[in-house]
Amino acid sequence: MPELRIINEFAVIGIGIRTSNAAEMTGSNARIPGLWNDYFSAAVPAAIPNKKADQSTFAVYTDYESDHAGLYSLVLGRKVSSLDEIPDGMVGLKIPSGRYLAFSADGPVPDAIVAAWREIWTYFQENPQHTRAYCSDFEVYGTAPDTAEILIGIT
Repeated sequence: MPELRIINEFAVIGIGIRTSNAAEMTGSNARIPGLWNDYFSAAVPAAIPNKKADQSTFAVYTDYESDHAGLYSLVLGRKVSSLDEIPDGMVGLKIPSGRYLAFSADGPVPDAIVAAWREIWTYFQENPQHTRAYCSDFEVYGTAPDTAEILIGIT
């Protein structure tokens, strides 16, 4: 069962792509694995200015075209204190304050994340009292291995 959380607005700087769930499910069109590879191989976290003390990596899903079937943007990055300085090739965004449902994703990545997203899609199909906002959703990868959370914005 997910936990309801009230999240205050925060900012993230990182690198991003535009994709869809349909593209990600066909191996040849999947862009998310390459984004993760670029994030670590290009040492993106070290190049992000104004990082907060929180060492977590954030995977932010935003700019939804429609719902889970449409295009969206994914930004991998870190929490920052300011969006005043965004390096070339990076993007900055604000995650809005609001109500979010927090789901756990424990186990080896990426399998645990894929399983958690399946659970999330099923949860919203079976629990019409909660409606996804399709504004910003995010995964949080802390320093503990094989532990992540996925927070889904709700109306």
